[in-house]
Amino acid sequence: MGSIMATPGYYQILASCVERGEILWQVTIVTTEGSTPAKPGMKMLVPLTQKVHGNLGGGELEHLLIQRIRSEQPEQPILQSYALTEQGDGAGLENELPTSMICGGKVTLFIEPLIPPQLLQIVGAGHCGRALAHLAGLCGFHARLIDNRRDILADIPADICSDKAFSDFSDLDRILRFGPSALIVIMTHGHTHDQHALEQCLGKPCRYLGMIGSAKKVSATLESLRAKGFSSDDLERVHAPVGLPIGSQTPYEIAISILAELIQITSGIESRTQP
Repeated sequence: MGSIMATPGYYQILASCVERGEILWQVTIVTTEGSTPAKPGMKMLVPLTQKVHGNLGGGELEHLLIQRIRSEQPEQPILQSYALTEQGDGAGLENELPTSMICGGKVTLFIEPLIPPQLLQIVGAGHCGRALAHLAGLCGFHARLIDNRRDILADIPADICSDKAFSDFSDLDRILRFGPSALIVIMTHGHTHDQHALEQCLGKPCRYLGMIGSAKKVSATLESLRAKGFSSDDLERVHAPVGLPIGSQTPYEIAISILAELIQITSGIESRTQP
């Protein structure tokens, strides 16, 4: 049987997902042996949270892969072999994994991360938030501005930031994308909003979680959250006051200090020492 390739509609969906900056993975069947519903050339797109597109023949293999990808969120390509039986026969690739399927065949597939530029989620679209989004875009990040003021978001031109989302700051656990690579900076237009936003982020997986504010304000916020039961481990992960201490004052100077810290951390050069 010849290869079963994805339909043109599949590639239209892929292009649309990439254009929207969605985080997703493509799984391609490379080879098959024996009895298996999967055929070489079959493809499946797995977004982080949205609907899955394409198919790999259905069944448990698809469910295993969706669960694995969304749990591990791999950042590097993976070549993986699955035996469509509980034990397998011990042959094949060293990384062959068993399933509870009874087909008896084998499938080798390729998991390919199609991850857009690093997403920087900025909670607060005031002067500092806009400056950070602008510079982040120039530095290769994909910036998303989140605010509870629709008029403020509407006034931000596309060349500053084209990805904007409205939130009343009570639903950030739904609006924000959390995960091992998540980059989040909180800089709203009020101390109460900052604390409320931070509270929803604590305990969630992320690579960088920062909050703007003076040392006095930050100390008061963290003490308030500690009194509400958040652990020291959770609070020590917060980069606050946010950014490297370069004496920044203006919105763009503050943006530079934050981006410098983000680049330092995402490049793995040095971990920030908490005050």
